[in-house]
Amino acid sequence: MIFRTPVDLPREHLSLTPQSAALTLGSCFAESIGNRMANAMPEGNVCVNPFGVLYNPESVRRALEIIAFGDLFFPDSYIFEGRDGLWHSWLHSGAFSATSQKACRERILQATNDAATLLGRADLLCLTWGTNRAYVLRDEGLLVGNCHKEVPARFVERSLSVEEIVTSWTATFEALRRAFPNLRIVLTVSPYRYAKYGLHGSQLAKATLLLAQAQLCAEHAGVYYFPAYEMVTDELRDYRFYEPDMLHPSAQAADYVWQRFADWSFSDELRRLATEQEKQRKAEAHRNIVRP
Repeated sequence: MIFRTPVDLPREHLSLTPQSAALTLGSCFAESIGNRMANAMPEGNVCVNPFGVLYNPESVRRALEIIAFGDLFFPDSYIFEGRDGLWHSWLHSGAFSATSQKACRERILQATNDAATLLGRADLLCLTWGTNRAYVLRDEGLLVGNCHKEVPARFVERSLSVEEIVTSWTATFEALRRAFPNLRIVLTVSPYRYAKYGLHGSQLAKATLLLAQAQLCAEHAGVYYFPAYEMVTDELRDYRFYEPDMLHPSAQAADYVWQRFADWSFSDELRRLATEQEKQRKAEAHRNIVRP
């Protein structure tokens, strides 16, 4: 008897090798899968979330365009001193916050430069969107990647539509194809549930992202949809695959999605390398445990 409904993978398989390089951008789920990819591939061949965790498609797109086409210059207006006394970037997560504007800027420029260098030789770009909800600075009109716990009255919340997501990403994909003709792009939707919107509101946000990604995959060669969202919500379909908050997928769920992604995208050569590196990590972890 079969007690689950396996999700079909894209018909066209990738074939990543030990020489391949990959960049991941997006939500915390992108970071979770990206870190597993970094462990499986040779050191330095994977760059994970160089802007930190980003949730909405527009923030992810802007980060990608800065990495791919930017001049690595950030206006002073994007870096600000927050209520907590730290300096933050409106385009980045709190991972880049620092005690001075200079330190914040240096962290940003280093990470962006590293990501741009890797993208120049990358075979794969993985993008994970979490929600279509976005926050815009009321006075400046700037759509932010993170509110950094500033006063809520400073922001206007809005929902990105399927049409505007598709329009903006179409231009970006066309520019990427011209600049990086061999780059393949994998789109995913994060399985994380946004309870603050209400579960129905969260589903509407996910539906918007799914519709936008389906249209983009249909219209652009070399762009694939990987069904991470469906694997967690339909194939696993049980609260035991969630963290205690019942919203974030558990490590076991992420491991399962990762294994299916590796089965779909890894060549035999890379699969052997990943297995060997996993053995070495476990052996090192064991030595650290038993070491006096």
